[in-house]
Amino acid sequence: MAATDQVHLWHIDLDGPPSGLETALGPVESARLAGYTHASARARHTAAHAALRRLLGAALGLAPAAVPVRRGPSGKPELAAIGSPLHFSLAHARGHALIALSTGRAVGVDLDHARPGFPLEAFVRRWFPAPEQALLLARPPAERPLLFLELWTRKEALVKAAGARMAVGVGQEVGAPGGTSVLRVRRPPLRGTWTVRNVPSPSGGAAAVALAGERPYRVVVHDRATGAP
Repeated sequence: MAATDQVHLWHIDLDGPPSGLETALGPVESARLAGYTHASARARHTAAHAALRRLLGAALGLAPAAVPVRRGPSGKPELAAIGSPLHFSLAHARGHALIALSTGRAVGVDLDHARPGFPLEAFVRRWFPAPEQALLLARPPAERPLLFLELWTRKEALVKAAGARMAVGVGQEVGAPGGTSVLRVRRPPLRGTWTVRNVPSPSGGAAAVALAGERPYRVVVHDRATGAP
C-alpha cells in the first residue's frame, strides 16, 4: 500500500508532563494562548499543538517551532507553501488528543465524548438528514448516545478534511458507523469524494477519520502516551 493510502494516528495525553512544551509552539498557537483564562485549558492547548509540531517537524526535518503552520481561508490549519505533500489534522477533547498525518490526501480527524443532559433527540430531529434520524431514533435510548457520537465524529472529520465548517457538515449524510463509507458530495465547500470511517477512541466516546478520494486506506496507530518527548 502506497504512502498516500495510509493515515498515521497518534494519541496524546494532554495532561502529561508539561515541561518545555511552550518552546515548540509557533506564533499562531502562541497568540491563541491569550484567549484561555484557565491554566488547565492553556496547558492542554500547549500540549496538543506542541505534540503536533514535533510530529510535523520530525516528518519535515525542521525544528518544531519552525514548522510553517498557517490558517487557510476557512481557518483550517495547514502547511505554508513549502512543497510538502504532508497533510495533518488535530482533534482534542477532555484531556486527550488525536493527531492524524497523511501524504498527498487531505485528512480530517475528530474525537468526542458524550455530554450529560444534551438534548440528543431534539438536536437530531432538527439538524440531521432524514436517514440518519431514522437510524438513530430506531435504536433503544441507551444506545443512542454512542451512535450519535459515531455519526457526529464522522461529520466533524469530513468537515476538517474539506476545510469547511460544521454548520455545513451537520446535514451531510456520512454513512452508517461500523464500516467505511465513500461519500461523493456535490455541494460546496464539501464538494469532492471522501472516504470516512470510525476508528477506536483512546479515551472512550468515539473517533473518526476522513480522507480525500475513494481509494482504500490503512490506519496506522502509533503508541504515544503523552505529548512529552
